[in-house]
Amino acid sequence: MELNGVLSDHQIDALSTEYLVLLTPSLIGSFSVLVVSLVRWRQLKEQVHILVQLALADFLAALILMTTSVLNKVSTESGVKICQYFLPLSLTFYFISFLLVMVYAWKSRSPIQGWRTRPTEHAGTQSQCRRNMVAILVYATVWLLPIIMYSVYVLTPFMTTAELTPAGDVLIIHNDSQYCTSCILFLHVWRDSCSHPEDIHDSIVGVCLFLIVITVLMSCSIIYYDISKWYETQKHEGLFPPEGDARSRRRIKRVFSTARNMVMVILFCWAPALILILLSCLMLWTNIEQRSLFFLYVIQAASLSLQGFLNSMVYAWGRPNFTEAVLGENTPLVAQNRLAFFDESLRSSSC
Repeated sequence: MELNGVLSDHQIDALSTEYLVLLTPSLIGSFSVLVVSLVRWRQLKEQVHILVQLALADFLAALILMTTSVLNKVSTESGVKICQYFLPLSLTFYFISFLLVMVYAWKSRSPIQGWRTRPTEHAGTQSQCRRNMVAILVYATVWLLPIIMYSVYVLTPFMTTAELTPAGDVLIIHNDSQYCTSCILFLHVWRDSCSHPEDIHDSIVGVCLFLIVITVLMSCSIIYYDISKWYETQKHEGLFPPEGDARSRRRIKRVFSTARNMVMVILFCWAPALILILLSCLMLWTNIEQRSLFFLYVIQAASLSLQGFLNSMVYAWGRPNFTEAVLGENTPLVAQNRLAFFDESLRSSSC
């Protein structure tokens, strides 16, 4: 068995430390949004439903990924088996986070579809109840679909990764190598000799990740582009409330900035991972060694680890209407109609 060109023990230890350090802001950011949203539930109203779920998904994904990094530091043989279940589980919660981001973008399209042509308080109770039922079904699908996929993955023998080479055998190959017993995301996508049916495992991870990330990125980009164009049209037609030119310009600028940041978070966090997996596939036709791309592993670990923190800033703490509602300072002087989901005053009627 040869393990030439793979990451060294020092590099693996550095990646584990990087995950532990950079996952901490994500845990803090997601947990803070989760706690504050639950405490200020009445003030946040409709948006709190998706904010709580997004923060919870990011928090669980970061927590599980941090646990795998701790296992690398502890270097226990039981951690090898746990790794096979924990890494896919962390990706499952990231998948849930992606779906929630798509739902958030979809709800933000409401102004373009003629939503709120009448004031919210005049909407019928039956219509509000119907919207609530649809929201429950959508959120249930968002959580159940990835969990079912994960269950199928771990319960179907031919889809799971084979047991990694026992520590004793690894010591025969390299006296101090911990490569085959390490628990690092995307470490074993290079078709190494640590596990046997690795081709199936690599294909599942690579194809699913590409399809999910690219689909989310493209759909969110199209939706937020439509929202931005719709706001520009409203600005030129003079259909915004008479709040003053400076206030209107600030709102338009904030809408563009918010929509752009929501898309950039996905691109920033997952583009390095996609490049890494793509290069691992190209290794079949090239002489690329895993060790030569250690810098890409460092970038990928940093960008992915910060997703929870960046989401907490873009979807919560970086938005004035969230902080105003949390601090109890949301007292608008003019009714805010026909606003994007992420820019409205969060009022809703009960069923």
